[in-house]
Amino acid sequence: MNTRENLRWQVIAAECGIAFEILFTIFWGFFAHNLPPAAPSLTGPQLAAHFAAHRNAILFGNSMAALVAVLWIPWTAQLTVVLRRIEGTSPVLTTIELSGGILTAWVLMFCPAIWATAVFRTDLEPNTIRALNDLGFILFNITYAVTSVQAIAAGIVGLADQAEPRVFPRWVSCWAIFAGFSFLVLTAMPFYTTGPIAWNGAISFWGLFGTYFVWTGSMGFCMIRDARRRMREEAGTATARAAA
Repeated sequence: MNTRENLRWQVIAAECGIAFEILFTIFWGFFAHNLPPAAPSLTGPQLAAHFAAHRNAILFGNSMAALVAVLWIPWTAQLTVVLRRIEGTSPVLTTIELSGGILTAWVLMFCPAIWATAVFRTDLEPNTIRALNDLGFILFNITYAVTSVQAIAAGIVGLADQAEPRVFPRWVSCWAIFAGFSFLVLTAMPFYTTGPIAWNGAISFWGLFGTYFVWTGSMGFCMIRDARRRMREEAGTATARAAA
């Protein structure tokens, strides 16, 4: 594989992050009725009625969400390539970022499978449905640390970049660090069934999903721009070699 082909694949890998954001929102958010999710304060019968009313959509949405979550892996791979280039030898922060990204992908794929299980059988007892839903949301949220270390490590390496032009503007790297630390709020989430800290609340859901999407979207855009710039430079070099 020549350099231009490699860079083309790097562009595609970076674009997977944008595709993930859009598709996961469509399937998990709209189809699975998680914009916002059912309140944790619902009783077993109330939640069972909600799931029964939207059973097929929830099954489809979560099945597809588990599928499109795999797009997090190529995005993480491209971020790793970029950070490795910046960090150089002994890339401990890059390795932390890669490890966090792999584990994040697992959470993003595994939790939709739990919600699909909650609606799979129509004769499931309401409190069992609620327990499965609780498991899905608590696992989805309080495992935030694997994503936090990915974001923080990426931000630190991005700030250390001495190249011109920088791959990530300083604000993008700072936002990644901020996003990683902002997820600490989710440590308190299991103590609330109502209010802004509950899993459907203004902070835990709308606020933190906002910081997450800005982080992934901004870094993804910067990686796409960087790979395309390198493609243009490679094309110019190839043209110069041909002319010589």
